[in-house]
Amino acid sequence: METKADLLERIELRSEAVQDVLAQPPHWMFRWGNAVILGIIFMILLMSYFIRYPEFVPATIVVTAQNSPEKLEARIDSRIEKIFIKDHQRVRKGDILMVLQSTANYRDILQLKRMVDSISPGQLNALPVARLATFNLGELQSDYNSFAKAFQDEKLFNKLKPYAPENIAADQNIAAYKGRMAMLKEQRGLELEKFDLVKKNFQRAQQLFNAKVISLAEYETEKMKMLQARQSIESTNISISQTQEAIANLHKTKSGTNINTEKDKINLASQTLQLFEQLRKSLREWEQNYLIVSSTDGTTSFQQFWAENQFLKRGNAILTILPDHQKGLIGRMLVPAVNSGKIEKGEKVLIKLDNYRYQEYGIVEGRVQNISFTPDDTGNYYVDVTLPKGLTTSYKKTLVLDKELKGNAEIVTQDLRLIERFFHQFAKLTVYQGK
Repeated sequence: METKADLLERIELRSEAVQDVLAQPPHWMFRWGNAVILGIIFMILLMSYFIRYPEFVPATIVVTAQNSPEKLEARIDSRIEKIFIKDHQRVRKGDILMVLQSTANYRDILQLKRMVDSISPGQLNALPVARLATFNLGELQSDYNSFAKAFQDEKLFNKLKPYAPENIAADQNIAAYKGRMAMLKEQRGLELEKFDLVKKNFQRAQQLFNAKVISLAEYETEKMKMLQARQSIESTNISISQTQEAIANLHKTKSGTNINTEKDKINLASQTLQLFEQLRKSLREWEQNYLIVSSTDGTTSFQQFWAENQFLKRGNAILTILPDHQKGLIGRMLVPAVNSGKIEKGEKVLIKLDNYRYQEYGIVEGRVQNISFTPDDTGNYYVDVTLPKGLTTSYKKTLVLDKELKGNAEIVTQDLRLIERFFHQFAKLTVYQGK
């Protein structure tokens, strides 16, 4: 039987190089090969420890100041009647920037507004109603007419005092009745004295009649005189009582007149004040609709070129006011619901702004401040981002905030090392296989 050695001897080697390799294999592959492979594996593990492989949640972002620029829009469909400013002009809070056309004369409206704002409700008498009657108030004319009528009614009531004659007549009657009362009381005093005398005569006549000195007719005559004197006293008492009742009724009438006077006075004053407040409210509504007013100190920036008599539609952006003193910067993100559960407060946010290419200017770093509890109608969550370093980028460049900056941002939710992420994936595989 042919052995393996005999078989090898019969093989014809056609390449001397192959024969040399097979005859003398390189010794370093056997000595250092395993060590090199282990070294390479160790280097990979070491690099995977230092190399980080974070997980990102991307979303759009708008960076602005906490007192963000004020955007002014048209609230009604109208034409521009007057422009008081130019583009990039500094304005102060409360400045009138534009006036839109209305049926009223805006100069008259503004003058009326200044008067109304300078007068407190307790100083309505200082309002020059006669002068205001010549103003063209357009939409506010009806409200002003109602107020002016109530104002004139109250003024005439206070001037003419319609209840005064009743009070004067009641005072005169009370005085007359009091005079009559004094006379009746004096008359009663006289009649009481007369009654005393008549009574004494009657007592003497009774004694004489009992002694049969005088006749029965004389006795009855004296008795009749006493009864008449008593009747006169009773009649005077009745007159005094009637006079007192009349005086009481007059006081009651006078009190009712005073009550009606105060009641009408209060009602007229209340109606005037109510219509004055309605006029003030209408002025505010007119101001909101037809006046473009600055609510902060800052610099204006037109959204486009505007000219007088140019038509505006409701909702058209007119201009923006950039505040003079901007507060801290803040970013506002709209994050989709996917992976939003991983977002936590304090996580790093990498911001790439559209106005400044991040390849040239770098990336702005932020931190998650808070996230809304529930999504909006489109399923997005609101995330507020603070900028601890402001607009200083990773390239040490400070960017300029012009109104607002838009861009894309990535929230770093899991900043893991590469080796940690490998073991996480390995653990997931073993769990799945175990199931």
